[in-house]
Amino acid sequence: MKSYYTTLIKLGTAAALLIFITTHSFAQSDLSSPYSLFGPGIPSPNLSVSQYGMGGSGVALIDQYKMNFANPAALAYYLEPIFETSGAGTFSTFKTNTGSFENQNFILNNLSLSFPIKRGVWGLTVGLKPYTTVGYDVNTTTPNPDLSSDAVTEYSGDGGINQGYLGMAYKVYSKTDSAGNTSTLAIGSNFNFNFGTIDNNRQIYFPTNRETLGLRIQESVLIRDVNFDFGVHYQTNLIGKSAVSSNYLKFLAGATISTSADLKAQKNATAFNFLGSYLLPGDTLSSVVRQDGRVNLPMRVTAGIGLDYITEKRRRFRFALDYTTQEWSAYSEKFGDDVTTFNFQNSHIISTGLEYTPQLGASKYLRSVEYRAGFKYEKTNLNINGTDVNDIGMSFGLSLPLHHRRGLTKSAFHISGQYGTYGTTDSELIQEDYFKIFVGFSFTPHFRNRWFVQPKYD
Repeated sequence: MKSYYTTLIKLGTAAALLIFITTHSFAQSDLSSPYSLFGPGIPSPNLSVSQYGMGGSGVALIDQYKMNFANPAALAYYLEPIFETSGAGTFSTFKTNTGSFENQNFILNNLSLSFPIKRGVWGLTVGLKPYTTVGYDVNTTTPNPDLSSDAVTEYSGDGGINQGYLGMAYKVYSKTDSAGNTSTLAIGSNFNFNFGTIDNNRQIYFPTNRETLGLRIQESVLIRDVNFDFGVHYQTNLIGKSAVSSNYLKFLAGATISTSADLKAQKNATAFNFLGSYLLPGDTLSSVVRQDGRVNLPMRVTAGIGLDYITEKRRRFRFALDYTTQEWSAYSEKFGDDVTTFNFQNSHIISTGLEYTPQLGASKYLRSVEYRAGFKYEKTNLNINGTDVNDIGMSFGLSLPLHHRRGLTKSAFHISGQYGTYGTTDSELIQEDYFKIFVGFSFTPHFRNRWFVQPKYD
C-alpha cells in the first residue's frame, strides 16, 4: 500500500509539471476561425473525448473510470485515481461566395487529474482546459472610385481564455437494495481560475500607393479572475436486477451551472500611422497602457438525461440527450467609459448520442471496445448581417481499453471524430466545413496492478 501512495505522489508531481509546461501551449492558438474575431473568441466545450463522440452530450452519464468534464458532480462516483489528457486537430475548408481556402490547427483539449478521497463517495480533481480560443487572419478590400487605389483592411488575432480548476464532489444520498439496485444523488463544484491574453490587430493601408499613410491598431487584453461551476447528478433504476434476471435499466439526470463573473482585466492599445505596406511606424495617434477594466463572463446552464441498459449477456447500451444555453447577450467589456457588447445573442445547443459495448468484462478485445455516435445542433452567439451563425455536426468515437496479462487496468485510448458545418455563405459570410479529430488517453491505476506491488527480492 505504501508503494500505491508513492506512485500517486509521483503521478501528481508529473501532472503538475506537465501543467506548468503546457500552460503556454493553452495560451496560444493558430488560425482557428474567422468568427473568433468577436469578443473573447469561440467558446470551447467542456467535454472529454468520449463525450465528443456522442455529439457533445453526456452531462447525465457517469463512468467510474473515465472523467465527465461536463458535470462536476460525476467526480463523486470515481473509484480510482484518473489522469486524463487529450488534444484536438481540426481540418477546415473555409468558403465564401468568391473562393475558398484550407486550414489545419491543433490545440490541447484538457489536462486533468482526479483522486477519490473516499472511493465512490467523495472525490477531488485538478486540471487545465481552454475556455475560449482566438485565432483569425482576415483581409478585405474596399473599392473606392474617388481614390486611385483600393484600401485593404487586415484583421488578425490570437490567444484566448483558459481555466485552471480545482473541484470536489460528494455523494449526499445513496440507497441500495438487496439485489444491488441503487439510487444516488451527488453534488459537486469547481473553483475556476480564468487567465489568458487576447490579442487583436487591425490595419488599413493602400498596397499600391506606398506614399499614403496607413493606420494600425494593436490591442491586447489580459484577463485574471475566478468563477465557479456547480453540478448535480441523480440516478435510479427503471428496471431493477432481481434474483432471476441480471439485466437492468437506469435513468440518469444531470445539470450544471457556470456562474457569471466580472473578470478583472487590463488593456494595452496603440494606434499609429505607417508608410505604405512596409509597416514603418509613423506618428502615434493614441496609447493606452495597463488600463484596468472588467470583462463580463456570461452564465452557462446545461441539463440532460441519460439511459443505461445492460442485458443479461452483459451488452451495454447508453443514450444521452443534453441542452445547453449561455447568456451571451449579457457579455460586455468595460474599460474606462468605453463599453463594448458585440451585440451577442444567447447561444443554444442540443446534443444527443448513443454508446454500445458488446460485452462488459469480455475476454475478447473487440467485444470490450466502446462504440459511439452522436449529433449536435448549435445556435451560436453570433448574428451577422441579420443571419444566425449555426454549427451543425455529427460524430463518432471509440474507446480502446488497455489490457495487461498480469494486472487489472481500466486505462484506455479514446478517439472521436466530428464532421460538420459552421456558418454559411449567405449574407456574404464565411462557411467552414470541418473535420475534427480528438485523441485522448485516460490512465487509471489499480492497487492490484503489478506496478503497485512491492517486490520481495531485489
